[in-house]
Amino acid sequence: MLGGSLLLSGAAALFSATTISALVPVLDKRQYFPANATGLKTITTPGSNVTIRYKEPGKEGVCETTPGVNSYSGYIDLAPDMHTFFWFFESRNDPANDPITLWLNGGPGSDSLIGLFQELGPCSVTENLTTQVNPYSWSEVSNMLFLSQPFGVGFSYQEEEEGSFNPVTGSFLNATEANATGTYPVINATEIDTTDLAAIAAWHVLQGFLGALPQLDAEIGSNKEFNLWTESYGGHYGPSFFNYFNDQNKLISNGTIPGIKLDFNTLGIGNGIIDEYTQAPHYPEFAVNNTYGIKAVNDTVYNYMKFALNMRGGCLDLVDSCRQARETGQDNIATQTVCSEAQDMCRDNVEGPYYSYSGRGTYDIRHPSQDPTPPEYFADYLNIAEVQNALGVSVNYTESNNDIYYAFQATGDFVYNNFLHDLEDLLAQGLRISLFYGDADYICNWFGGQAVSLAINYTHSEEFAAASYEPFTVDGTEYGEVRQYGNFSFLRIYEAGHEVPYYQPQAALALFNRTLNHWNIADGTEMVTANLTTSGSANATHTESFVPLPTTSSASTSASASASTTGGAMPINWRS
Repeated sequence: MLGGSLLLSGAAALFSATTISALVPVLDKRQYFPANATGLKTITTPGSNVTIRYKEPGKEGVCETTPGVNSYSGYIDLAPDMHTFFWFFESRNDPANDPITLWLNGGPGSDSLIGLFQELGPCSVTENLTTQVNPYSWSEVSNMLFLSQPFGVGFSYQEEEEGSFNPVTGSFLNATEANATGTYPVINATEIDTTDLAAIAAWHVLQGFLGALPQLDAEIGSNKEFNLWTESYGGHYGPSFFNYFNDQNKLISNGTIPGIKLDFNTLGIGNGIIDEYTQAPHYPEFAVNNTYGIKAVNDTVYNYMKFALNMRGGCLDLVDSCRQARETGQDNIATQTVCSEAQDMCRDNVEGPYYSYSGRGTYDIRHPSQDPTPPEYFADYLNIAEVQNALGVSVNYTESNNDIYYAFQATGDFVYNNFLHDLEDLLAQGLRISLFYGDADYICNWFGGQAVSLAINYTHSEEFAAASYEPFTVDGTEYGEVRQYGNFSFLRIYEAGHEVPYYQPQAALALFNRTLNHWNIADGTEMVTANLTTSGSANATHTESFVPLPTTSSASTSASASASTTGGAMPINWRS
């Protein structure tokens, strides 16, 4: 997608990297240099040198204003050059007994505050840059932790420096290279350039946070059930992070390392890109055979996508070469180049033609390509001086970091295959896993998600595949179709794009609550047992009426609205 054109074949050159207009940055358009935050409190994690600097933003009217509900934000300082921004919200109902859930957005390089403000956090931001309480916040049933990771995402940083961004690539430019527009995070993006490396960093951040949590919020403590829910490129993050966390738990148990064991409860992945080899074949099919009756590309483009997928030297062929190279155990520049070429072939030539020729949305096929939803008001809100001081930060906010995206792209992390195996291992250990997909999303479409659910090879694969689809209902309203066997479920949610909780907040909260509390996903009336099985239709067959694109004038208005709220075009990435 964002990589250079491949020269592996003539066919590959037909669809090179998406146009320059698809390259970032989401910038604050004003020249604004934040002041140092005042009134921060500091605590130190016992037995370590991890420092937490924090404030209580709710007490200053920022985001969670529900009486009696506490929230904390600031930095987890692992080292002088490792500062991770966190925002922690108590459960609204029973913080002392409710679990802790870590929410992560994807990208790679996209901030988890996207999920906080646009999807499932305690508040959302209005057009006049004020916040309003979200009645369907997932903090209704869980304590919620949002991390901006890896370093350089959102408010997280290694160093702070005045500068701006390259208007073509979105990479950071210091004040000697261009006129400075603000103070931004400065990082060495190649230090954490794969999902597995990000998992290691996240573990240390969590250990620092949980070790200090009894000091931060004595009512909660650190001995809690732990959940990880994530989205989009989180299809990589979730399996890898939990697998690494599980390995560290074992080392703590046998006394090899000190630390706080995480008491795993659930893993949730929404519209996740989990396995490119399994999901790539469904891009051309979803573009023309989706359940909305939309034929987004013509036969010529569709046939090209199919050809690029299956040809010699095409997408699947190169992904297979990447995986063979990785199996040699040599994780060097040669292997990374093979994998990076594979991802470019797949994204440019199988996934990418839709972006160039459909005129439809990346994250919602029903919408035009310049899609103004969800609105991006929160990014401007987070660059208000009073808000930043309440949060305890002193850098400009950007919702995505392109240098991180490019670093992951250079290693070929997009097409690694260990994430499917990680899920298999986690299911074998009894972890409860919920996959859920909004059925209007193109970039991580539910066709591919369903294929992943059936490709997972674990003890009960046959029983899961034999289970039927059952209606997913909330208060008598059908919101989707779910296949479930025991602890594993796949849910298709109707009329939802990439960020499911934005489109269907009530349904998303019900899914989250049922998963955490071990109720069946379909209607929440049965406790999950080892052989609980959905019953109904063999396939998810629900369809919706065709959705035409708006008129040219309406589309122009939408594009204009999108530009005004984002300050620039987003890269076509697994952003959330």
